[in-house]
Amino acid sequence: MANLKLDLVNKINNEKYYAELELVRLAQDPNMNYKTKIGTMSQLLENIALQNAIVGLVEQYFQEPAQQAAPQPEAQPKGQAPVGQVHAGQTHGE
Repeated sequence: MANLKLDLVNKINNEKYYAELELVRLAQDPNMNYKTKIGTMSQLLENIALQNAIVGLVEQYFQEPAQQAAPQPEAQPKGQAPVGQVHAGQTHGE
C-alpha cells in the first residue's frame, strides 16, 4: 500500500504551491479591478491558511510510531563494575 500520509501531504502542498503562485500573480497584475483583486487574494489567503492547517492535522493524525529506545544501563557508583559484565581479559562475568 502506498504511503497515505506522504501522498496526502504532497497533494495539499501542491495545491498550496499553486495558490501561492496565483497570489503573487494577482498582486503584480496592474490591469485587474482593485476590488476584485482584494476579494480574490483574500480567498487565496484563506485557502493557503486552511491548507497549512490541514497539513498540521495530517501530521497529528498520522504520527509515525515512536521508536522504542534501547534500555539504558543504570548508572553504577564510581569505581564499581556492573555485576555480570565481561571486561577485556576476562573469560566470563563475575
